[in-house]
This record gives sequence, C-alpha cells and structure tokens, in this order.
Amino acid sequence: MSWPYQFLDLTSAEKQERRLALDRYAALAQLSALLPVVVFLLLRVGSWVVGRLSSRGVAYDAVPNSPAAKHEEARMSASLSARARRLVWWLTDDFVLFRQNWGRRDQLLFGAAWTLWLLFLCVHGTGNDYFHLTKRFGAIAAAQFPVQYLLALKYLNPVAFAFRSSHEEVNRWHRALGRIIYILLCLHGMFYLNYYVQSGVLTQRLLSSLVVILGVSSLFGMTLLNTTALSMVRQYSYRVFFITHLLVALALPPAIFFHVRHARVYMIESLVFFILDLALRKMHTAMAEATLELIPGTNLIKIVSKVPQRFAARFDFPGSHVYLSIPAASRPISNRASPSHMLYEFLFNPFTVASINEETHELTLVARQLKGPMTQTLGSLANSWASGTKIPLTIEGPYGISRYFPSFARTQTDRVLLVAGGVGATFIVPIYQQIIGENPAAHVDMIWAVREAGEATWTSSGLQKTVLDDERIQLFLTGNVFDSDAGTGSSSAVNGEIELENIRSDRRRSKRSPGNDHKRPDLQQVVNRVFRQGHADRVAVLVCGPDSMARELRQYVGVWVKKGRNVYFHNENFSW
Repeated sequence: MSWPYQFLDLTSAEKQERRLALDRYAALAQLSALLPVVVFLLLRVGSWVVGRLSSRGVAYDAVPNSPAAKHEEARMSASLSARARRLVWWLTDDFVLFRQNWGRRDQLLFGAAWTLWLLFLCVHGTGNDYFHLTKRFGAIAAAQFPVQYLLALKYLNPVAFAFRSSHEEVNRWHRALGRIIYILLCLHGMFYLNYYVQSGVLTQRLLSSLVVILGVSSLFGMTLLNTTALSMVRQYSYRVFFITHLLVALALPPAIFFHVRHARVYMIESLVFFILDLALRKMHTAMAEATLELIPGTNLIKIVSKVPQRFAARFDFPGSHVYLSIPAASRPISNRASPSHMLYEFLFNPFTVASINEETHELTLVARQLKGPMTQTLGSLANSWASGTKIPLTIEGPYGISRYFPSFARTQTDRVLLVAGGVGATFIVPIYQQIIGENPAAHVDMIWAVREAGEATWTSSGLQKTVLDDERIQLFLTGNVFDSDAGTGSSSAVNGEIELENIRSDRRRSKRSPGNDHKRPDLQQVVNRVFRQGHADRVAVLVCGPDSMARELRQYVGVWVKKGRNVYFHNENFSW
C-alpha cells in the first residue's frame, strides 16, 4: 500500500479547521491522562460515603439466607478475591527476558496501551494531509508535558495522593511517559525534516529559522535526557543524569513555548507545577545542626540532627524518609565559584529516619559510606570534626508511602514479617517499634541480615530491648552475601571481631539457635514458617535491603499468593 499523505495547499478556512482539530485532539490527550486519577478519587470518596452511611444503619435481612447459600457465597467471594490478588501480583512482578529485567509487567502493559492510544490520537482524522499528521504528533506530545511534570513532583503530586502512594512509586510512570513523549517528538521532528529535505530547504531552515532551531534543540535535549537515563550511564555517574535531567527539564518548556505558540498553555502549566512544587518543598525544608559519628567496625555514619518543633511534628508515621543536602557553611570547599562547590547544589540524597525523639526533636539517620559525593563528604566531615561538634545540614521532608500502610498491629493483618538488610533496618525498625507499641501481643517477626556485627549497634538507644534480647528479632551476620553496593568506608577489624565475639557469647547464653547466627537467612524457610502458622491469616511482608534480597523474598512469597493467600507486600527501595 502506497504512502497516503501528501503536501497539500489548504485555504485559510481549511487551515483554521485543521487548527481546531489539532487543539481538540491535544486537549483530549491531556484529559484522558487525568481521567484515571479523577475516577479513582471519585471511587475513594464514594466508598467513604457508602461506609459512613452504612455504619449509621443496622443490617437486617427479612428472610435470612440458608447456611448453605451463605457458605457458597463466601466461597465464591473468596475465590474471586484470590484470583484478583494473583492477577495483581502477576502484574507487579518483573518481566525478565534473556536474563534482562525489562521492568514491571503493569508498567510495560499499560505503557504499551497508552502508546497505542496516543498514536491513535496522532493519526485519527488526519486524512491525507501530511502537515496535519506532522503537527498532530507534536501537539499530542506537548499536551503530555504537564502530566509528565506532575508525575515527577515530590511534594505536590496528585497522582501519588490519589493512589495512596509515594512519589518514588509514581516516578516509574514518569519514566514510561517520558519515553512515549520522546518517541512522538522524534516522529514529529523526522516528518518535518523529511519535508525540508524533499523541498530542498533543510540547510536554510536549520540556519535561519528560530522556530526550527528551537525545535531541533528541544529534540536534542530530549535525546540527551533519555541517553543519560540509561542504566549504564546512571550506574557510572548518577550525578550526570540528575544534573542533565534538571537542566533539560527547566529548559524545555521555554524552548517549546517559543517554538510554537499553540503549545504555550501546556508549557505554562508544566512550569507552574514545577515551580509550585519547588516552593512547597522549600517550605518543608529545615536547616538543622547535626552531629556526625562513625560507627566503629563499620562504614556507617550516624547522623543526629535537632530540628525545629514544627518540623519534627510532621514525622507522625514510621518509615518516613528525608532528603539531605549539605549547605554552603558545611562544604569542604570554600570557593563558591568553583565547580566542586557548585556540585553540592545538586546533591539531594534520600535517607530513612531511623528514629525521632519527640521530647528533644532529634532525628537520627544512618548512612552507609559509599563512593558517591554525599556519603563521602559526610564521612569526611565525621572524621575531620571533633566528636560532638555541630554541623549545619539541610533536611527536606518527610516523604514515604508508609503513611498509607494498613494497620499492622490490629485488625487489618494477622501476621507481619519484616525483613531488613544492612541499613534497611532504618525503615524496618521504626515500623517494628510501632507495631509492638500498639499491640505487644501482635504476631510479628523481624529478620535482620547485617554484614558485620557493628552494624546493629546503632539501635541500642532506639529499642526497649536490644536485638539480642528480643525473641522476635533474628539477627544474621552474612558478610557480603547480599551485598550489592559494598561501601568504601574504613572499618576496624579488631572492633568487628570484638562485637562478633560478644554476639556469639550472648547467643550461647540465651540458647538462641546458633546455626543461624553467622550465615545468610534462609528466606524460603522463614516465609514458609510464617505462612504455615495460620492457613487463613492475612500476612503483611515488608522488606528493605539489597535488590537481591528483595527479589528472593518476593519469589518465595509469590508461591503463597498463587495459592490464594491474602498478602500485603512492600519493598522499600530508592533505586531506579
């Protein structure tokens, strides 16, 4: 079949009709992206209203159902619920092909469906008008920009609020939509370049037309952004990706604003969302004096920061995290004009709040010293300053999905399994404390795998019992079995051996199982033991640790989900 599109010369009326069609389809593309969020919010409101109304009345059946009918109804309901849980679990699993992880299935499936929908909007109703087709791709892509910026916001993120999620979870949809927008813009640019080549005006337009120059520059910026987002680039230097991402995100809306006037409303929306989110984040940022301490025998840094009371009051849920940055007063380089000093303007690293003292308003963070500039600088500051010296740090937050967690201590779950690897315990321990505090009789087990014994010492002031005394906490010394990001910080072999010997002695005295102390935990055995304790129990499984640990744990839990068990699973992860 031959190419149907042609370079048509339209009348003024026909051009106006084409413009109306372009605006209409662009608006439809944007509204259709927001529709799922609105529908979900309405469903939540409707569910809340129905629950409130039903609680006021008294349930009464004029003719009670027979026991057999009730049993059959319950069986069918349980069967449907189990199927739904299996489907959701399957969708949230990773899709692995040729030993390559291509992302979660729901992201791939819904991303493909959204791509097809936008491609349909790009083509439908264009007839054989080549310029209509070309402009349509650009209009549809521009209409997605405000949605793309909304998905990237940290504080003002309506999608995260609607789905009771965190901006880290929503960010994966931001990445998927970014790739789709890039594909549409590439096609838009290719169609126009094809026209210029066939008309023999390519060089002239590239050198003399500001509109074309801005369009090509925008496409180059999107290419640069998507290239630096590749895993190999991010692993080599996450800072290159972050700085490129930020600069291109700020430059694109103005460039497209002057590239074509019909896209200006979408670019204004994008910039307004971006700037408003920055302003709100600034309001939730505090400058605080902090003490930094190197934990002996490890490459961990303990950060204790006293924040203002109004700031501390926001941390009303465990498992939250903050973004830490180093202000000018604490930077090791005094020359503010140097590139090394300016680099710190782009350093915002997330750290989980290990504990908060409600009386003194002190936040405790624990960081592992790695090769990145943030933890390297924190380690240098801890080494160079005397013990107890206060160092100014900038703290932004709190953030996290844990504010939307179900009640693990009472009615919504029967058993809880908490699994932590290394400093992942900064997320797990506060949740464990809350569960035990609300319900001391709760069925909760905590598995904590650490590389060396000293890594568990930071909890001594945070728990009512030490990790050695609490029968519900199983501590495993794994070396680097699960280690996916071995740190470079110094550690004392002597101190490590002393701590390890103390744990060995305490374990023998408490008659705990010595075979599990100095090897990796058998996660399959742990999971099976928890699920076999009650065949109808609702089980919550939370994990925070290396990717290999989380993947292995999810694999074993998935076996029970496929059997129809009711499972709440969450993997706390800051990785891409």
